[in-house]
Amino acid sequence: MTGFHKFAPWVSAEAAALFAAEAAASAEPLPSDIASLRQHYDAFNRRHLAIARDHYPVDIVRDEIAGVAVDIVTPAGFEGDRRTLLCLHGGAFMWGRGAGALLEAVPVAATARVRVIAVEYALAPEHVFPAAVDDVFAVYRALCGTQAARSIGIYGCSAGGALTAQTVARIIAEGLSVPGAVAMLHGTGLEMGGDSRASTAFLTGTDAAPDAPSLATMPYLAGARAGDPLVFPGEHGDVLTQFPPSLLVTGTRDFAASSVSVMHRRLRAAGADADLLHFDGMWHAHHMATTLPESRETFVALARHFDDYLA
Repeated sequence: MTGFHKFAPWVSAEAAALFAAEAAASAEPLPSDIASLRQHYDAFNRRHLAIARDHYPVDIVRDEIAGVAVDIVTPAGFEGDRRTLLCLHGGAFMWGRGAGALLEAVPVAATARVRVIAVEYALAPEHVFPAAVDDVFAVYRALCGTQAARSIGIYGCSAGGALTAQTVARIIAEGLSVPGAVAMLHGTGLEMGGDSRASTAFLTGTDAAPDAPSLATMPYLAGARAGDPLVFPGEHGDVLTQFPPSLLVTGTRDFAASSVSVMHRRLRAAGADADLLHFDGMWHAHHMATTLPESRETFVALARHFDDYLA
């Protein structure tokens, strides 16, 4: 492989092959309207979810908590404890419901052997900040009425990683007990700028840096204030010092890598317990391909993180 397709020998052959295939597929232009974008990504998520269901045996029940639709995912034959993870799916706050949320919940539930609740939060452009936070906060508060906050974890990828940080900031602002631990993958409580946004163009073979989520580009953040600690909590050390133990995950070909690594440094500087898992060669949301060795490593890291900190 040459150019941007060349990987170091420690990157799995499966990941290198998938990257080449997806790089070729990404040359096709994306739909421009929201309905078609949702259909496009739903088809992608359904393909990957079918593979995940074959490799990670789970049971799925559709339910509602605090008026918010959820999917409750448990390992097949689950007879575990009361620990619960809230899964906040990615999708630029505009898509990812259904198959996308399950794709992020299924392998974690099976690997960690805990109950995972995938939250169907409000999406933009129909709903704007803080609508998604309101939904997740309502589910979290309801769960806290039935189990200890320290037995609850929250994790999310991309927009879900940002939403995880926003939800923790909201929990702190409302005076509730923070969850036992959180994880933020390929997205966090900062704008997705920095060197990674520019360098990703070279590393992924695209013509220009991708539009990263920001106040200027995200419909969900229309009308939000950059200085609001509930929007970008990573800019506020007084909030970060109250964060629960956090695991952050990114890769060198992830346009969010700079923001994720800076968030890790800021959490540490604020005195919070924070770990960073930074994969060489991996791209944005690489673990959506759930059977890659690097994806399995991600799920094991999540399982260990929540196992270490959840009561």
